[in-house]
Amino acid sequence: MKPKLTITASNRNRLKLDCPLSKEFMKSIQWQDFTDFELLIADGGSDNYEEIKEHFETCNSKIPMRIVQHKIGEVFERARLNNVGVRNAKADYIMTTDVDMLFGPQFVSTLMDNVAPDILVESRTMYIKKCVTDLIYAGKLDPYNDIDSIKRGRIKKETTAGGCQCMHISGWNKLHGFDERYYGWGSEDYDLLKRAKRAGLKVKWIGASRDTIMLFHQAHTKPNIKKDLEHQEQNKKLLHNIQDYVANPDGEWGGMK
Repeated sequence: MKPKLTITASNRNRLKLDCPLSKEFMKSIQWQDFTDFELLIADGGSDNYEEIKEHFETCNSKIPMRIVQHKIGEVFERARLNNVGVRNAKADYIMTTDVDMLFGPQFVSTLMDNVAPDILVESRTMYIKKCVTDLIYAGKLDPYNDIDSIKRGRIKKETTAGGCQCMHISGWNKLHGFDERYYGWGSEDYDLLKRAKRAGLKVKWIGASRDTIMLFHQAHTKPNIKKDLEHQEQNKKLLHNIQDYVANPDGEWGGMK
């Protein structure tokens, strides 16, 4: 039976089966009170791709988990890999996210309460402090039975919506997904938001306050911060030159025509 939702996350060498960050990401996927969805990892050429693939195929998870691969070059391409996930999704509703997130147990049910064919659902994201993630990994904080215990950090503003974008497949097709000219990460999420509004889609936000937030970014080191900043500056220039709601006008996006 086709799932109601595909959650897809871009990855290259970040998702590691023995890493606390990855374990909390996948545990929070399994912990959801709404379970009619699949997890799809859109992989850009990770060294451990075969290991993850085998694990997903044999782990007997209550949430179906898959991984597809579209090898990219030296530069990480979050926009392109998100599109790969969208194009390979099995559900009519598709949410893009990242593999360094942690979801509160009611996140997916709240998301699904807000979806509709003409709506883009976004969620505010709390960037939790490193000391909090360390306590989670040490077993001293339990976000699954006491979500309020980890709510220590800053909530990102609405223009930085990278943690969650959910639309019906008709919306993704109308926009041609994320604009694949964005390299690295940064601004591709706000670009999608602006183009969705231009296309006439309504935007709904969930998790807008500290009381209701259910999407959390786990603190971690960033090995290529200098390159990240360079790409973000280039991406900001693209963001100021949006001409239409359709990205990737040649019709090929996510590795498919």
